[in-house]
Amino acid sequence: MQDKRDIPFKEESVKTIVDHLLYNAKTDTEKLEKIYYFVRDTIKFGWVYPMEISAEEVLRNKRGVCMQKSNLLVAMAREAGLKARFHFLLVHKNALEDFLPVFAYKRWADTFPHTVPEVYLDKRWISVEATFDKELHEICLKKKINFGKHDKIVGIIAIEFSKDGVKGHQQYCHAEGKESSYGEDLSELTNFMKNNVVWWKKILQPFIFNKAQKIMDELRRKNK
Repeated sequence: MQDKRDIPFKEESVKTIVDHLLYNAKTDTEKLEKIYYFVRDTIKFGWVYPMEISAEEVLRNKRGVCMQKSNLLVAMAREAGLKARFHFLLVHKNALEDFLPVFAYKRWADTFPHTVPEVYLDKRWISVEATFDKELHEICLKKKINFGKHDKIVGIIAIEFSKDGVKGHQQYCHAEGKESSYGEDLSELTNFMKNNVVWWKKILQPFIFNKAQKIMDELRRKNK
């Protein structure tokens, strides 16, 4: 039987994918589990410019950063009848270590905003971050890059679905003491970037994303 996580993109709409994915799901937990694994692995972590794109565009690209994958997961959860929201928090730049060209990493803001999807399940909000796909998780462990360099994180991190939630890799880089916030959409984040990212960084962003994606492609190619 075909793994329902691996769905062909014949009609790239959130509704079509959700209807196909959840055809035999009976409970909210089952629905969320299927959505989580779909977004985690079918949509690879990757650099897509611009960041402010729709959930359908994330489906077409088949890759995305935290903001984009969160946007898709929230949209899919809501299509499935679940309550979902965005959690915005600040993380240290080592959340992106080894995934950016050196010149960009040196100048990357420390801290910077990170986006996590949350879903209301069993009368409480849980994190279901799916930013890093399983392949990337295993690459980081094997090559000891990014979170794989830090034994403390490696020892406690898990990427398998749980009804208690999934704390994503980058959440372990959370800047302690920094306030987080929640939103029904991404407007808070997009406004932050509009008002707080200097003009020259905005101009360089497409170039940086292109170089960063080449890094990700090479990591995956060498893992084959």
